[in-house]
Amino acid sequence: STLPKSAILANETQTAFWVMKLLNDTTAIKVPVKEGIQSGDRVEILSPKFSSQDKIVVTGNYGLTDTAKVKIVKP
Repeated sequence: STLPKSAILANETQTAFWVMKLLNDTTAIKVPVKEGIQSGDRVEILSPKFSSQDKIVVTGNYGLTDTAKVKIVKP
């Protein structure tokens, strides 16, 4: 599966990568990911396997901690 590049977060040394996945409407959790090929603004995710049901935070995700409280704002 692929995700927008904006969904992928990294540590300062670019050695660890993760995304913030919504557990529910108010909580986001940190999920480590293994990146594959980048194509334009999309990044292949080798692991874990996300389903279309998974809600990944793509904007406003910078600086969120594990189990961060979030508020979903509809565009």
